[in-house]
Amino acid sequence: MPSLAISNLLRRRRAKEVKEPDFGERPSYLVSYLESFKQKHGEEPMMVERLSGDMKMWSKINVVYPVGGGIFVHVTNLVKTAAGFNQYIVVEPPRPPSNLFKAIEEALALKIKPEYAMESAEERKKILLELLEEILDVRDKPVKYNSIKPGLPRVPVNKEDVEHVKYHLIRDKIGVGVIEPFLRDPYLEDISAKGIGNIYVVHKIFGSLESNVGFASEEELDEYIIKLGEKIGKPISRARPVVDATLPDGSRLNIVYGTDVSLFGSNFTIRKVAKTPLSVTQLIKWSTFDEYVAAYMWMMLSEGMSAFICGETASGKTTTLNALAVFIRPNYKIVSIEDTAEVTLPHKNWVRELTRDTGKPESSVMMFDLLKAALRQRPNYIIVGEIRGAEGNIAFQAIQTGHPVLSTFHAANLERLLQRLTNPPISVPKTNLDALNIAWFQSSVYDKRGLLVRRMISINEIVGYDPRTDSIVAIPVFLWDPTRDVFRFAGRGASYLLEEKIAVMRGISRKDMKLIYEELELRAKYLRLLVDKNVLDYYDVFKAVVKAHELGLEEAYKKLTRGELF
Repeated sequence: MPSLAISNLLRRRRAKEVKEPDFGERPSYLVSYLESFKQKHGEEPMMVERLSGDMKMWSKINVVYPVGGGIFVHVTNLVKTAAGFNQYIVVEPPRPPSNLFKAIEEALALKIKPEYAMESAEERKKILLELLEEILDVRDKPVKYNSIKPGLPRVPVNKEDVEHVKYHLIRDKIGVGVIEPFLRDPYLEDISAKGIGNIYVVHKIFGSLESNVGFASEEELDEYIIKLGEKIGKPISRARPVVDATLPDGSRLNIVYGTDVSLFGSNFTIRKVAKTPLSVTQLIKWSTFDEYVAAYMWMMLSEGMSAFICGETASGKTTTLNALAVFIRPNYKIVSIEDTAEVTLPHKNWVRELTRDTGKPESSVMMFDLLKAALRQRPNYIIVGEIRGAEGNIAFQAIQTGHPVLSTFHAANLERLLQRLTNPPISVPKTNLDALNIAWFQSSVYDKRGLLVRRMISINEIVGYDPRTDSIVAIPVFLWDPTRDVFRFAGRGASYLLEEKIAVMRGISRKDMKLIYEELELRAKYLRLLVDKNVLDYYDVFKAVVKAHELGLEEAYKKLTRGELF
């Protein structure tokens, strides 16, 4: 079809009102589920609109919450799974009979045109819903689905089943099938299928849970994985059994296909990425770090210091990087480089680049290539999603040529960081390591209540290389005290970067050095006031930082105190 005809068709489709599936506040299938659970276990689950962090402390868990699209999630520890896990139960609209679906799919096949595949997922959903309006023969009287024959131009369907049909067709044709409910849940961190059997999740509040959704056979799992790979544009096969990709919602996906590389069969893991990053103020409120730590990083990043956010797997490195990035000056040009899209910035002048792995060296674009290209783009800051290999050496060359770098790095402590940086494949000479200004270390730890939390463990300033001892001199300016769960600042006179870098840039003399620490104190008060006023949204925090740049810190603090800042 000519492009003009397609445009006219789509204009007509957009002009028509398309009705989305509507399940009501408490649909019948949810009511049936709640009643059934109460009959079996003697207690009806508590319905909530959203979860709170206080629920971590509950000894008895039995809550149901909505995740959108007619999907509800029930988390409970009243009944354990066979493996001893607490349960994560997905309550979806019931799936109509398979022969009804087959008849609907055949009727759709006669209506769908090749050009529809060119559209975005949202546009395809609108087209699918409109086509369903055309082919469904909605009836008030019961329809015997077993007697439906394939090939009908209009398919009879019970009135009460229409929304269920729409939900499952959208889920399977436009969405990602059985894992769609998991991707809709904002409280999930990880989703994993170890092979056949149920899917496991890591919940932000309730920890590790076993779901009621899974795969009954290797054939079913393999078929699903192949379709998922095709849908996201990363075909998977026995010739290419390992794939890393990004799902439509931004989540990171790793697939391992086949029994020849995975003894338990195909498996996949999804690391959820929040659409809106967590803010600095939210992390302060959760005690990941305090306002003085944040104020210190605000001063460092606004003056172009280079920093690595280090930690082990699932320690929250990227979450912290996204939160701290709001402190980079709002008028700076930033180039971000990643394998999978996880960095989210509020800055207008942001160039976002991703690697491309085709499996062929001549057509692949790796982190090393993008980092070299970034040096020609004259950025004020380069953000690298994670430094793992030879691109680390280029990152240090970038810092030495005046391009500050902010990145995450897999290292539990300063010693491990220096070992990895100075050994292959990164191989940065020890004499060049002082180009890096800050090494931030973060970890998942258990607090006094026995809950797994994330904490900034230490911030170290890299001072320089000592040729007499062939070692790197570093100063720990912030340390976490695990006994009291507080963050300790080394105090005035202890920060090399504040006194020898920031103060020099500001033209502050030795006798007026107290001014730099007074500024640190005021920035901390400003951030604490944002927390106290419940300014927790990522973009609202960025606006507050921009206001401090525009008005000056003191004036912005006064306006915030009076409630006049926003």
